[in-house]
Amino acid sequence: MRFLIRADASQSIGTGHVVRCATLAHQLTAAGHEVRFLCRRQPGDLIGWLEAQGLPVAPLSSGDHDQSADAALCCDLVGPSRFDWLIVDHYALDAVWERAMTDTAHRIFAIDDLGRAHACDLLLDQNYASPTHDLYRAKVPARCQFLFGPEFALVRPAFAALRATSLRKSRQRLSRLLVFMGGSDPVDETTKVVSGIALARLADLALDVVIGSSNPHRTAVERACEQLPDVALHVQTSEMAALMARADCAIGAAGSTTWERCTLGLPALVTILAENQTQIAEKVAASGGHRLLGRYDDLSSETYVRALKELTPDRLNAMSTAAATLCDGEGAKRVAARLLMERIDAHISAGRRHA
Repeated sequence: MRFLIRADASQSIGTGHVVRCATLAHQLTAAGHEVRFLCRRQPGDLIGWLEAQGLPVAPLSSGDHDQSADAALCCDLVGPSRFDWLIVDHYALDAVWERAMTDTAHRIFAIDDLGRAHACDLLLDQNYASPTHDLYRAKVPARCQFLFGPEFALVRPAFAALRATSLRKSRQRLSRLLVFMGGSDPVDETTKVVSGIALARLADLALDVVIGSSNPHRTAVERACEQLPDVALHVQTSEMAALMARADCAIGAAGSTTWERCTLGLPALVTILAENQTQIAEKVAASGGHRLLGRYDDLSSETYVRALKELTPDRLNAMSTAAATLCDGEGAKRVAARLLMERIDAHISAGRRHA
């Protein structure tokens, strides 16, 4: 089968859309199927990162384009090729774009979490059941089927592979902390957190700090890290699962990495960096899977330090247990299997026609 994926990354929108689509793409290519990406060239686009993983990318020219113009560019790049599935994961593209792309694929799969209108055959919202899920039903064709909830979260296989090891970890003290505020962190929350930890002089605390290659504040983060005696800065690391598995706790953003932390049962102090993160952040906090500190613009370095000092072994282990019940990290396998069912269904239908 042939799959075409439209997703973007940038310093402003972050890396989550492309990263989770790459996770799905690897599941599909491992099963012997063809996958191609369409991504716009812009600062922080991750095009090189995709290509380094063997995932071919057709780059779209930079600049602002409305949905119709974007679709026209995509159609020009694709040419007469027709794909089995067109997969779109993009907040700026919806039913308007999908209708314009109808001739490029037999079926359209939309990934969303905002309850928007889509002209698709299958829709994934990997967040908890919520009123947002109800919004889709009146905004998609009657034929559309749904994949709802964290059981379909597109988590990279490395996290599921380390799940058992991480869940055996007993957190008797806070000795190693992971700080990851998203791939781009446009508001530089990373520096705020690390600077606070440096000023607090927390004894015997090892720190792993992760930023993406698209982070525009790398110099400031590096300077903050230099103030700490036991810190490692990781840029666009491929070892995130291992870093999470060895951490006692994380400080992080409430984006799609939430499901990675839950897969490993990693306790976390969580910050909302964008409005669309609010729902997932509050739901996981209500379940006990992490502690929600609030919106980034309401927090100071001291806020993070106070929250760290309040962590006890009992609180860490309770968060770990609660988080692990929310996501098992096998969602990408489930989504890939659902997409590949279409080939089986087509063969069955063809057999019935010829019987």
